[in-house]
This record gives sequence, structure tokens and C-alpha cells, in this order.
Amino acid sequence: MSPRKTTGGGAAPRRAYHHGDLRNALVEAATELVRAGGPEALVLREVARATGVSSTAAYRHFENHRDLLEEVKHHALGMMTARVRANLDAGTPCADRTDEALRRIRASGQGYVDFALAEPGLFRLIFRNGHRGEPSDAPNAPTGEIDMPPAVNDESYAVMSDALDELVATGALAPELRPFTDVALWAAVHGIATLLLDTSLAFLPQPARAGMIDRTFALAFKGLEGFRDAPEARSDSP
Repeated sequence: MSPRKTTGGGAAPRRAYHHGDLRNALVEAATELVRAGGPEALVLREVARATGVSSTAAYRHFENHRDLLEEVKHHALGMMTARVRANLDAGTPCADRTDEALRRIRASGQGYVDFALAEPGLFRLIFRNGHRGEPSDAPNAPTGEIDMPPAVNDESYAVMSDALDELVATGALAPELRPFTDVALWAAVHGIATLLLDTSLAFLPQPARAGMIDRTFALAFKGLEGFRDAPEARSDSP
């Protein structure tokens, strides 16, 4: 059967590949399976079938399912990065440094949410937990201060973190309030994306969903503006 022919039963189309490029063809086929069926659809045997090669040939490039999963995660992160960059480039930069930092936070966050809603299968794969009992597939975080959680090494997070540093530099954000603010903003952005994918909010009309996204960003920005005057949250525990 020709590799270009589509298989029956709703299977992903077989993909022709050039000699020496089978690994990339397998990653592309795996990505399409995840896009259509979510992380659970990522089965190496099915990826081989969709690519038009034997499972034995596929195992020469990926030792096991986890190896392939990590490669597709990396590929999906690249796709999300492209979405964030496109959203950043589509806007008009602001002359004021503080306004520009806030614009970049909003644009990167919107790109993040847009990707999640457009590619739910890949988004879920990116943040899929590890085996039972493991917090994630990423390496354990080092002790002490960290600039970026190792599980979130992506463009949208980096843009948001850099923009917060710019707010500190312009005096719009107090330096002592900078730690973990990026995580708090990420929680808001990731949270609204997840709610709109995995809860009953997914069935709301598009205008209501868009309104929820706008309100989430509005509250996040209000929080940034009010940070300087807000009392620090303190714990009575040692």
C-alpha cells in the first residue's frame, strides 16, 4: 500500500517520508494522533501504522512509548511557542515601557489560551503528569531560588517572566513582590484555559467564553496595579 493512501476506519493518513527522515515522520504522525484523540491516542504501534512502516522500524528511533511521548511534547511546545510569538507580533508595541510590558503579558497569555482551545489534545499532552506517584515528567526542581519552574520551559512563560522584570525596572512593581508573581499569573492563564477545556464551561457560547478570558486578564492586571498597596499575605505557622 502506498504511504500516501489514507487508511480506513478514521485512522490517521499514512505519511510518505524521505530516506533518513523517519524519526521526524513518526513525530509528525504521533502529533496528528494526539491532536485527533488526545494523549491516550499516542500508541507507538499506531504511529508506525500511520507512517506506513513496521513497529520494528519505529522502535529503531524511539526506545519506548515514553521516549516518543517526550519528543511529541517538545514538538507541541514548539507549536505553542509559535502561537505565542504570532500573537505578540500581531499587536502594536507601546512607547511606554510599562504599557509595553503589560501588553506582552496579555498577548503571551492570550496566545497560550488560544493554543489550548485550538489544540486541546496537544495542550493536555504538554502538561500530562508522569506515572502514578510522580509529580510530573520533568526533573525535580532544584532546592533554593529558581527563575523558572523546570516543568514550564516555554516561550509564553518566559515572555511573562521577562515582562514582570521590566515592570520592576520601571518601578511599576515593587522588587519584593516580584518572586512567584509569574507563577500566580501563570495560574490564572492556565486555570482559565483548563476550565474552558475540561469543565462544563466548555459548552458555553463563544461570547461567554471570551468574556471569561477577558475578565481573567482584567483581574490579573488589577492585581498587578494594586500590588504596591496590598498587604503581604502572612502565615502564622513557623
